[in-house]
Amino acid sequence: MTPKRAIIIIYCLICSATAFAQTNYGVKGLVADTSSNISLDKATVCVLNAKDSILLKYSYTDKGAFNIDKLQPGKYMLMVTYPDYADFVETFTLDPDHPLKDFNNIGMILRSKLLNEVIIKARAVAIKIKGDTTEFNAAAYITQKNAKVEDLLKQLQGMKIDQRGKITFQGQAIDKVLVDGEEFFGDDPLLVTRNLRADMVSKVQVYDQKSEEAKLKGIDDGVKIKTINIQLTEDKRKGVFGKAEGDYGTGKYNTGQLMVNKFTTKEKIAAFGSFSNTGKVGLNGDDNNKYGGGDYNNGNGSYDGVGLPLSRNAGAFYSNKWNKDKQSINTSYKIGSFNVDGEGSSFTQNNLPGNFNTSNRNNTFHRYSFNQSLSGTFNSQIDSTSDINTRFGAYNTNGKSDGKSNTTTLRGNGVLQNTSDNATFGDYDHNSLSGSVYYTKRLKKKGRYISLNAYGAASKGNNNNNLNTTLKYYNEQGTLDSTSLIDQHKPGTFKSNDYGAGVSYGEPLSKKITVSAGYNVSSNVSHNSQLSFNKSAANRYDALDSLFSNDLRVTNQSGGYSVGMSYSGTGTYFSIGTNVARVNSKQADLFADTVLSRKFVNWSPNAYFSHQLSKAASINFNYYGFSGQPSFNQLQPLRQNSDPLNITIGNPALKSSFSNRFSANYRLYQPTLDRGINLNGSYGNTYNAIVYNRTTDSAGVNTLQYVNIDKKPTSWNIYSEVYGHFPKLDFIVSINMSVNGNTQFNYVNNQLNTSKSVTYTPQINIWKNKTNYSYFFDFGLNYVVNSSSLQQINNNSRGFLTNAGFSFKLPHGFFVNSDARYSYTAKNKVFDRDFSRYLINSTIGKTFLKDESLKISIMGNDLLNQNTGYSRNGNADNFTEERNTTIRRYFLFSVTWDFSKFGKSLQPVPQP
Repeated sequence: MTPKRAIIIIYCLICSATAFAQTNYGVKGLVADTSSNISLDKATVCVLNAKDSILLKYSYTDKGAFNIDKLQPGKYMLMVTYPDYADFVETFTLDPDHPLKDFNNIGMILRSKLLNEVIIKARAVAIKIKGDTTEFNAAAYITQKNAKVEDLLKQLQGMKIDQRGKITFQGQAIDKVLVDGEEFFGDDPLLVTRNLRADMVSKVQVYDQKSEEAKLKGIDDGVKIKTINIQLTEDKRKGVFGKAEGDYGTGKYNTGQLMVNKFTTKEKIAAFGSFSNTGKVGLNGDDNNKYGGGDYNNGNGSYDGVGLPLSRNAGAFYSNKWNKDKQSINTSYKIGSFNVDGEGSSFTQNNLPGNFNTSNRNNTFHRYSFNQSLSGTFNSQIDSTSDINTRFGAYNTNGKSDGKSNTTTLRGNGVLQNTSDNATFGDYDHNSLSGSVYYTKRLKKKGRYISLNAYGAASKGNNNNNLNTTLKYYNEQGTLDSTSLIDQHKPGTFKSNDYGAGVSYGEPLSKKITVSAGYNVSSNVSHNSQLSFNKSAANRYDALDSLFSNDLRVTNQSGGYSVGMSYSGTGTYFSIGTNVARVNSKQADLFADTVLSRKFVNWSPNAYFSHQLSKAASINFNYYGFSGQPSFNQLQPLRQNSDPLNITIGNPALKSSFSNRFSANYRLYQPTLDRGINLNGSYGNTYNAIVYNRTTDSAGVNTLQYVNIDKKPTSWNIYSEVYGHFPKLDFIVSINMSVNGNTQFNYVNNQLNTSKSVTYTPQINIWKNKTNYSYFFDFGLNYVVNSSSLQQINNNSRGFLTNAGFSFKLPHGFFVNSDARYSYTAKNKVFDRDFSRYLINSTIGKTFLKDESLKISIMGNDLLNQNTGYSRNGNADNFTEERNTTIRRYFLFSVTWDFSKFGKSLQPVPQP
């Protein structure tokens, strides 16, 4: 660029800035009640683009007055909202001759005073801000035919949805998605966003919902649940909708699913069924894991990418409300089976003081589980001041597994140390019942309440396992020293009964301050028998091995007090409290005729502070502490020989630990610019921590014992993010940085090992969602600095991960989408080779019928066939590299039909 051209550009910029500074375009006015002429304070005033209703700026009235400046010439829409009043909407124009629009007095009319025959018509406004609620008008956004709610949400300002369906709004994660103010077939957001059609939606509301306990007690407990409420259009509140899908692919891969939903404003009925061997274990990946609102895992959620799975699931859900919505019931039944087969190999380096050993392991496995559950809730409003809520659940699971493995361990100098051939097989059957009741009475004084709760649970089960192991030990010259053989049958049974009750009371000291106190008692009694039998002379497993048999009865009884105080003011909330419980614990070894008794106190202090700095910014701080009691397995472990190379012994002298956790968060979001900032950090430490002491002998046998340490393990995290629309960019950008660190301790051969690790993860994300196309791009680096005092080597690691994808709607109903994921991990001192993997998935298809409800597609998974099932991980004193059977390249032909039939409903629209 020549100096002359640079001078001209600078001169033009200065002239433009001067001209802009000379004219300040704006709008002002005064908002008041039409009847009383009283000024309305804190009314929401929004300036929107007249062409597309996009929000440009907003403010709040100060004793009725408002003044919004720094606008540009153009046509605008002014919208004023206030609770219980009809919205005021009027267009206006700003130009050089009219730089300031003065609305003078704006009269607001109470909705209750509007005549029934008066109908106010206004053009569709895309977004409204009503106090803490942001409301989007679905009619202002264009979606494809047969688009789902997720497609609509992706277009909303401040909304982000990742590949897994996780939703964030203005930088905060969405915890719950409701339909017309109610949970819709359970609490899984994906079930709503990926199955409910976008053309059924009237409005999308985003707000902070109070906790269920706060709503029952009539107080603000500071707990806010970020919630999306999907309001349906009037003619979509009664009907039937669902989906049927069948997929057939190469390599015998196939899936199928059917979902049917029938609902009205009061009653909802649903049923589903699915099967898959592609790793898609739910209606939409993870959907039917929560379908129907139950808390029980029906087995399909256990697939972690290791092995080849086969999942079959079915279930039904029913909910209803009656007696003017004072009573309601929600119940679900689920049944499912999960089968996985595979094989794998691993390499592990175990660090020792000044030395190490390495293990190579090969294994095959088969697991099968069958699960069924029944769960539900019943809620009843006894009167205007009291409620009773009950929950119930029943669960059964049974299955079997078998596996074989062989392991070879070498000393650091490469000399053979031991070998192990292990085979296990067995089956199990577990059952459980649970129930709870919660009663709340809100007393005459606002904020005063008393609540009672009780719960009970019972479980029992049995297992039958067989163990066959051959162990060979070698001396320091690599010569066979000894051999150990194990061939045992191991039957076991267990029973457990758990119950408790509590009472709490809250008293408001003022309109903003409330104190509370409570008392809880609980009892748990469990009985666990695990026996071992060798073969007798009659070649039957009937010779009891008392050395590796257990018959334990554990009793825990506790009584605890809780006290707290909270302050809730305009934009500020603060709470402080503590729980103190005295626990009596006893473990009786009926087989060895020994008793181990302990008495201890659990202390749990907590504090929370949040402050709304402005409508755009907030900050909060959180602290909690807790006592950590050693488990009976650490104090007096079960006698076992299922893994003879790794033995745990007890330490009855263990003491309690105490941990502290601190966290802070700052959030800023500017809706007029669609930009935001998130900053958060955390720190934690533990006093009198319980760590392990691993002793490895010359034969390579590891003996583990837990001990207390006077060092303080620590962990911390810092996260920062800037995101939103930036000038001259047609997409959304998120730039974030995460730094995690920790210091941990353990003993190896009675020598203290200090492990330190810091992980740096900078990342950039780009995405855009439009009606006919969308794309995203993610790129992140990963650098880990770690050290171990036992091994004075540089074991730092580095790598990066990038994701990219797109989706296009083509003419004549055709569509195409694809995503690619590339990961790279560099070699280091432990792993002597780089690792990289490139995974590509693509789909092409076509929609049919007038509403495009029929879809046919072909999908290719892992097109480059690089999904090798490889992983690396490490901890305080060992590093492991694994390879496992996993799902690789296949092609899938898919037919999907979305069906629906809706009728009109005259029920009023519930308000959040």
